[in-house]
Amino acid sequence: MIRGIFIIGTDTGVGKTLISAGLLYLLLKKKYRAAYFKPVASGEVDIGGVKMSADAAFVKSVTGFSEDQKIVTPFSFADAVAPHLAARLAHRTIETAVIQKSLNDLKARYDVIIGEGAGGLAVPLNDEGYMQYDLIRELGFSCLLVARAGLGTINHTLLTLRVAKSVGLTVKGIIISGVGQTLIEQDNVGMIKKLSGVNAIFTLPAVVGVDTEKMHMENLRDVFEQTINIDDIMGLMEIV
Repeated sequence: MIRGIFIIGTDTGVGKTLISAGLLYLLLKKKYRAAYFKPVASGEVDIGGVKMSADAAFVKSVTGFSEDQKIVTPFSFADAVAPHLAARLAHRTIETAVIQKSLNDLKARYDVIIGEGAGGLAVPLNDEGYMQYDLIRELGFSCLLVARAGLGTINHTLLTLRVAKSVGLTVKGIIISGVGQTLIEQDNVGMIKKLSGVNAIFTLPAVVGVDTEKMHMENLRDVFEQTINIDDIMGLMEIV
């Protein structure tokens, strides 16, 4: 029985990779046979002469998770642009059959899978309008939504939830990332709890100095250990 959840965001740069890395770290620390899966990624880094997804490289640096990158990220592109454009620039086509095969390979060897999307939910994966939410739905994942703490997040969060519902996706929980003590941030948390209709809402404080592109993890592991109960996240996961 394989369980999983797909990390989606209200926008690009909201902290999906940071959250994915932190959750995978906690799962591996508790001895779960857990894997990271990012089907489509834009932006690569050079690690020991090998090009790989910057997001996958950061997750690996935080967690030690080591797997064939062609399985972890079957479509990784050098250009840090929208997936449909990155694929076009690379003269490649994002193929769902290839992604499904990679997922099946992971399901054969792991018990828990943390999936991660590219950018926001309504992101095209090709020039014909095949969307990221189409892929997530076809792969059979429920979702965990990552939102910013600051100004604008109520709108972005509620709009993303509405889109998710309209396309047949289930959002099991929300993580509001970078929450501080300002009035705006605290009020945003309260209003999202009130208006979202989602029962499982988590808050994560800002992790100072973290930079996923530069591989700076700082005290990310400690923050997750002190803030997130991984059993609560496991309770949101469904069979995939």
